[in-house]
Amino acid sequence: MVTFYNSEVQSSEAQAQADAQALGLREKVLCFVHDGQKLLVFDHVDVSDAGVQVPAGSVEVGETPAQAAVRELWEESGLTLSYPHFLAAYRWEAQTPERFTRQVCYAFAFTAPDDLPHSWMQHADGHRFAFRWADLNRPKLDWEMDAALPHLHSFLAETIHSNRSLAHD
Repeated sequence: MVTFYNSEVQSSEAQAQADAQALGLREKVLCFVHDGQKLLVFDHVDVSDAGVQVPAGSVEVGETPAQAAVRELWEESGLTLSYPHFLAAYRWEAQTPERFTRQVCYAFAFTAPDDLPHSWMQHADGHRFAFRWADLNRPKLDWEMDAALPHLHSFLAETIHSNRSLAHD
């Protein structure tokens, strides 16, 4: 189950952080790297049931969610991208085969650089990740990682609208 926090940027991050502290919940970041109508996704090469994912991971002690997003993106994909754009914060609750999990998630958007390959293999923490581009409208993400996609779509639509407005001024 996914429950979004207030949509105001400062308020939703603050609400999510307070909720995580009060309830002792793990804080996690998700990194949505976009390039036009494409989204960067990966498959775990050695774990067939891990599903299609985006770079993600835990917020470490002393880190802000934005700092964690930059770090996790680098650790899992090898990409060094700055300026994450906060999209949304939500609480994710799910029954996995092993346990019931509850965590606070922060979703961030990153703009892909022009020179990224169509696909590549990345080694991280003993795992092999096969990165590729997926259709932004149907990336087929697992683990409810697609929960924040409507926020990404809204952000991209606003960006396009803003750019068009600037072009006409």
